[in-house]
Amino acid sequence: MTLTAPNSPTRWRYWPDALAAALIALYVATFAWLALMRHASFDSAGFDLGVYDQVVWNTLHGRPFFYTATGQPLLHLSNHASPILLLIAPLYLIYSGPQTLLVVQAAAVGLGGLPLFWFARERLAPRQSILVGLSLLSAYLLFPPLQVVTLSDFHPTALAVAFLSWAFYGVLRRRPTLALVAAILAMACKEQIPLVVVTLGLYALVIQRTWRLGLALIGLGAAWFVAVMYWIIPAFSVTGNHIFLEYYAALGETPLEIVVTAITRPDLILATLWQPEKLLYLRDLLVPFAALPLIGLPALLVGLPAFGVNLLSANPAMYDATRGHYAADVAPWLAWGAALGMITLLRVVERIRPAGLRAASLALSTLLVGVALGWQVWHGYSPLALDAPHWSVSDHDRLAQRFLAQIPPEAPVAAQGELFPHISNRMIAYHLPDVNDAEYVWVDVAATTQTIHPADLKRSVDGLLESGEFGVLDAADGYLLLRRGLTRRELPDAFYDFARVATPAPQYPLQVDFDGQLRLVGFDVLDNPRRAETSVRLYWQALQMPPRRARLYPFFLDANGRVVEDTSQRPLVTQLWYPPRRWRPGEIVSATTLPWPLGDRWSLGVGVLDGSDWNDRGARLTVTAAQVPPDSPLEARALEGGSWVRLATFERRGRTLARLPSPDVTTPPAHPVRANLGDRMVLLGYDLSPVPARPGDALEVTLTWQAAAAMGIDFTVFVHLLAPDGERVAQHDGGPWYDVPLPTSAWRVGEVLRDRHLLPLPPDLPPGTYRLQVGAYEWSTGDRLPVMADGAPAGDVVEVGGVVVE
Repeated sequence: MTLTAPNSPTRWRYWPDALAAALIALYVATFAWLALMRHASFDSAGFDLGVYDQVVWNTLHGRPFFYTATGQPLLHLSNHASPILLLIAPLYLIYSGPQTLLVVQAAAVGLGGLPLFWFARERLAPRQSILVGLSLLSAYLLFPPLQVVTLSDFHPTALAVAFLSWAFYGVLRRRPTLALVAAILAMACKEQIPLVVVTLGLYALVIQRTWRLGLALIGLGAAWFVAVMYWIIPAFSVTGNHIFLEYYAALGETPLEIVVTAITRPDLILATLWQPEKLLYLRDLLVPFAALPLIGLPALLVGLPAFGVNLLSANPAMYDATRGHYAADVAPWLAWGAALGMITLLRVVERIRPAGLRAASLALSTLLVGVALGWQVWHGYSPLALDAPHWSVSDHDRLAQRFLAQIPPEAPVAAQGELFPHISNRMIAYHLPDVNDAEYVWVDVAATTQTIHPADLKRSVDGLLESGEFGVLDAADGYLLLRRGLTRRELPDAFYDFARVATPAPQYPLQVDFDGQLRLVGFDVLDNPRRAETSVRLYWQALQMPPRRARLYPFFLDANGRVVEDTSQRPLVTQLWYPPRRWRPGEIVSATTLPWPLGDRWSLGVGVLDGSDWNDRGARLTVTAAQVPPDSPLEARALEGGSWVRLATFERRGRTLARLPSPDVTTPPAHPVRANLGDRMVLLGYDLSPVPARPGDALEVTLTWQAAAAMGIDFTVFVHLLAPDGERVAQHDGGPWYDVPLPTSAWRVGEVLRDRHLLPLPPDLPPGTYRLQVGAYEWSTGDRLPVMADGAPAGDVVEVGGVVVE
């Protein structure tokens, strides 16, 4: 069979291996650098990078698996069985810090692709093997979930990617020593890996017919799983059991019950799996490999326990391929499934048409790389991706070194999540809010990622200062370092620099004054398209001393004007630490909302409150001026009696957050009318869609209005469609709306606006020409605005024209 490679000619011998090594080196260098930059910019987390850093550091210093990050002295064996950390600890003799873990992790993931390349080189003829081997390696390195694993702090399961890949290679090549050593190292990474080793043994038995190796793998996997889940973890756990078993409570209480249920209750398993988010997870795993793993199904089934652990979990992060480290367990089997799938297809081609083998190799390799590269561009995390991650070290990040230099390396410290990995290289380190016997407490209230609720962090710091046990050692730009035994309680003025802006350059400049006391001078929109989460940075200025209880109140509304997010649950950090009553007149202060998914379309509203209850309109400061630069796209419309202002409306369009244009009209309506309603509002005309209409359509009627006078009332507009005999066949009553609500009380005198109404037409509506009527009334009384003619009322409805229904 020509699929078995003959001795390669010298000219083919070296450069493919060099290219494969270069691809792996490029991956390792790229993602190690990205992970290091993420850490250097204080975007890494205490859970789990700081945890593993402390565990490894203590292991090196004679306290195996000891850590205190959760607030009490424990062995990490109470949560996870990862003895592989014993082998990593000596690397801290070279460089002691979480950076070592990040580099090792990137290297392990990258090297996990090498057996794929070698396997293809050994199974195929030279020319075919180069194409197939490099395409498999490229698809593996371009696999977005693996990139997420590499950038998600540090987790020992990432190391298992390489070990499992090498173990499977050993099984395929009938090299028992390699398979057993790699499998043992993989099992040493995390407690669920032994289940995969058992299925790997079954593969060796059933597919490879290597009985001794298969039985050895099954025996080792089963024995280690039982030992870990029934002896080691329960012996050290504070609960007497594996704390993460609660994710599988629907399947059973013990590991054995869960496994038995997974095997014997296919109905329950299918119901659990048949959910949109889990099907999406499978799509995100299979598509980057062009669905080839389905053809190499035996290899894919080796990873069945890993797929089950993720898909049957009650933790949504475990079946989300776009975040976290949970895809590490399944990645090797997807890659090997693709490898065996390609070889299976090539064998079919060889049997049917041997002369087409080279073309088939080229076609399959091109398909795999093309799909992998395309998926990488749209969903990946490398510099090739449209939403490529980027981290840079800011002046604020560099300032952290000043505080780190004041903390002795042996001192017990408590710090919040973003700071914890930078102080975890010691025996005693706590993750806030736990303080215990810490000598130092370090926080950064200006952190871009808030792992502790801002209000909880504020209460914790206030409590420590009020207790008299801690005092301020240093503070600047949002950083605060407390030390036990000091007496200083007041925060220095430099602490508030995190909120001050020396030279503001807002993305959307404007000027909105509230009672002549506070001025909003602009805002930025900070969007994360990958997460579809958005925050807004507002720039404020104190014109004079604000009320003592002044509270900034930004909020977000949906297309119907309902509030979808405000700062009641996710407060402004600036408001907590540097409220307006502290501001110096003239200075510019920024306040940023916390990121949140706001929906496909939302509007930004801003008000200022003198008190705590937004529903108390009497406590709101009045908008006394609202100006935008010429040709500005902003709306800046004062609403509800001028008690707040709607600044702009945005709509998510794929990866882009588009700003919708102002509702002001720049083109005349297709059907002019010009009807005066009570000297308040003038109907200038209307547009229809579709034309002609058909039964069952939603007839869109877009009215064009002009405000003739200031209105303190929100009028309701009605649009009626009448049959020739006067019977009403369709109608819509509602406040003026065009992408956003446009209440008449907020209309500016002289402005022209559009107002859209949808009239559902009955499906059995006979063809013909129907009459369209428009008017307005006050909702509370039902009184209609009169239609004026020559200064006198002439009815209360406008006959605007006919609508043809075919």
